[in-house]
Amino acid sequence: MRHKGTPEHYFMANFANESKPSYYYHMNPKISMREKVGYSLGDVAANLVFQMMMIFQLKFYTDIFGLDGAVAGSVLLIARVADAFIDPLAGILSDRTQTRWGKYRPWVLWTALPFCVFYMLAFYNPSIEDKTMVAVYATVSYVLLMTMYSFNNTPYSSLGGVMTGDIKERTSITSIRFVGSTIAQFVVQGLTLPLVSRFGNGDDRMG
Repeated sequence: MRHKGTPEHYFMANFANESKPSYYYHMNPKISMREKVGYSLGDVAANLVFQMMMIFQLKFYTDIFGLDGAVAGSVLLIARVADAFIDPLAGILSDRTQTRWGKYRPWVLWTALPFCVFYMLAFYNPSIEDKTMVAVYATVSYVLLMTMYSFNNTPYSSLGGVMTGDIKERTSITSIRFVGSTIAQFVVQGLTLPLVSRFGNGDDRMG
């Protein structure tokens, strides 16, 4: 039998029923659909870059830069090895960041412009004749791009987990985010080559 004033009664009154204490709603805010869609746009942008790297970067190096397949593959390997150290560093630094804007949002904002610049440089043809220098350019630009990707996307991914403590809201945020990333994948895979052909008038090097 439950009696008023007992710890059990307090628990039932404050946690078991729908009338939860005020701090519950402070720690578990309701996230609007507008905010969820806005957050998912970050993954749309990241996947426009990531899918381009995964699908077309090697082809770009061999067909546009004129690098041998082994050299082009080595460029990607070097970047992946560097990424194994950069990803944990990005996570550690973002977790230790303390600003009035929070831990993760500043990193997303601070790295947005460099991320865009290094993305363009990674797919820019400097028209260098020396293939060794071309390989160096490809390696440096690709490592810098992957570095900015890590410092932008790692905090961005962590941001979704601190927007609310409500598990259902977190699930909804993640679901909408993945819808956005899937749309970005379809855009890159379906439109990149037609756009290259159109702007290059049939010449992939110009497109």
